[in-house]
Amino acid sequence: MKHPYLGDAFYNQVLLKQQISFFKELLIESGQNHDPEFFYALLHMQLSLDIHDLVDLEFNLNSAHNRNQTNQLQVLVGDYHSSYFYRILSEHNLLDELYHLIQSIKSINEVKMSLLHNTTDDLNEQLQQIEAVHCGLYNSLMDYYKLDDYKEKNYSKLVNQLVYERESIWLDLLAKRDSAAKNVIDKRKNELYRRA
Repeated sequence: MKHPYLGDAFYNQVLLKQQISFFKELLIESGQNHDPEFFYALLHMQLSLDIHDLVDLEFNLNSAHNRNQTNQLQVLVGDYHSSYFYRILSEHNLLDELYHLIQSIKSINEVKMSLLHNTTDDLNEQLQQIEAVHCGLYNSLMDYYKLDDYKEKNYSKLVNQLVYERESIWLDLLAKRDSAAKNVIDKRKNELYRRA
């Protein structure tokens, strides 16, 4: 999956085992006989989304030259993985899936912009936005395949593992901006743990 010119270390912070596992689980749960390429396309898009998250949120023209180069590399590699997503789905004529997922990707990126620009002071709303960023493709698949029962039974576990049991630059950003965020995050984690 990795870009041929990059070492494994570049990917250490992205595409966790839990993410791969949930994609597999959702595709099996859908009952569809999927081409394995669909699974790989999803992994490429998740890689793209996660890699783009690594770009410095405080990026500015006064940043150190090396940091600017790293940011540029991350953007390019994220775009590389995104292009594979589109290529695979179009080559395998998975156009319905492509059009459905495009809307979700657009929504995820809009939510990221909202978080970056801090458009709301409501910490609970910001947590919902962070969950939408980390779980957006999974939510999209559950909606596309109408996996309502699966979602009802497993959503708390999915959110807990994909948002709160991992490093999240979005949670870090929220905690950095507002000292009350830690308590709200802990409350949400406890709530999800009880439901799971």
